[in-house]
Amino acid sequence: MSGDLLGAVLSARQRGERALLVTGEISTGKTAAILSLTEDLRRHGLRAAGVASPRVLADGETVGYRVRDLATGEERPLCSRPAPGLPFRRFTFSPEGLAFANAALERAAREAAVIVVDEVGPLELSGGGFTPGLRAALGSPAFLIFTTRPSLVDKVQAWAGLEGVPTVALRLPDGTSFVARGPRSTI
Repeated sequence: MSGDLLGAVLSARQRGERALLVTGEISTGKTAAILSLTEDLRRHGLRAAGVASPRVLADGETVGYRVRDLATGEERPLCSRPAPGLPFRRFTFSPEGLAFANAALERAAREAAVIVVDEVGPLELSGGGFTPGLRAALGSPAFLIFTTRPSLVDKVQAWAGLEGVPTVALRLPDGTSFVARGPRSTI
């Protein structure tokens, strides 16, 4: 999958696209794909930075997420259930984790050729979460790679001013896939 995703990114950049959206439901491997893609981009000589949000599991259940700075590999708690912090839907978000993520994205906006954001969701669309870092990324000349859920593709494109950018849908574990509108492919 990583090679196919790398090909989609390199092709989009070559065509002069501004961004690529990677979409998939929960557990389709968006974060794993992004982590692998970031390494592949570096092997191709591109400075890739941004944030990924690996899941925290306990007894097979998602109990939270961490946020990883893709430039340094450092991580912080992002959200958990239950915990002190800023509640949003089923998780409580860590102000420290959000500040860490936004600082990583703001640094990426100044330094990176490719900025990765895993993931853009309802919190960002409501003006919270990674929004300050996303604004910095959107204001930079870097190529952007955002992950999001299939139900949010159109909203993320409209919110970010990225209507019509290519969208890659990751396959579900059973082999089916969601295909978004606009230029698209399925991996």
